[in-house]
Amino acid sequence: MSGKKIWRAPCSGSSSAQSLAHSPPLPQQVDCPFCRIGLVRIVSKQPKSYGQSFVKCPNNIKDDPTTCGIIMSEAQYAAYLHNPGELPARWKKVIPPSCGDHGGGSHDCILEMKQEVDALKLKIDSVVDGLWDLKVQV
Repeated sequence: MSGKKIWRAPCSGSSSAQSLAHSPPLPQQVDCPFCRIGLVRIVSKQPKSYGQSFVKCPNNIKDDPTTCGIIMSEAQYAAYLHNPGELPARWKKVIPPSCGDHGGGSHDCILEMKQEVDALKLKIDSVVDGLWDLKVQV
């Protein structure tokens, strides 16, 4: 990034998504330690942190625990750059170490979990349909 205007499509429902920004480039562009994709800068629109810059993984989706948990203030990001091996404990809790042991990283684990959730939703729909049929018979 070179400090030029950057356009990103805002995530639906995300109050911290930015559509146009004139923010300076990140001190150093690094990849998310879990997803292995470039971290991005966002500017908060939350009342408590309005206007503050944060660095996050593009796979971090607000209120979705199955997505990447990486989001940090710029000060935390600078500290992370000085010692990338030391991840805060809360990040380690968000994505269990077993997810990264697949060889493909946590992205594979997240996809597996989302597929599992989809399968469970189908089972629930099937049960609801069965209950509806029973109710109609009674």
